[in-house]
Amino acid sequence: MKKTISALLMAGLLSVLSASFFAAPASAASCKSRTSGFPGKWGPVSNECEYTSPASGWDGKLNITWNVQADTNQYACVEARHGNAANPEKWQSLGCGTRGQGEIRWPKNNASKVEVRVRSGNAHMANVDYSI
Repeated sequence: MKKTISALLMAGLLSVLSASFFAAPASAASCKSRTSGFPGKWGPVSNECEYTSPASGWDGKLNITWNVQADTNQYACVEARHGNAANPEKWQSLGCGTRGQGEIRWPKNNASKVEVRVRSGNAHMANVDYSI
């Protein structure tokens, strides 16, 4: 009986340790948000996500993925930028369609908000979920 309990405890401990060892990579989404755009016109800027880049070993790019609402015929164009309040970057395209991903320039050792905007490519509004 003691051996069985010990074996079960050991198996549980190994399960917990292996789950934390093989956890999602650092590139997993650190923030998710949503914004909308209008036909032929940029919608309001979403700046709900913040990101702090490391001081070293940073390649200077932040990856952003996005998609329109599922099971709709929405089509969107998405742009993003490093939202430095004093001197914001130029808008950088993340593409057009129903989903996509792209990279924006992001300096090392920098904390700031990510700004995202959307323009609908249809006759109706486009709602976009994005994550960094």
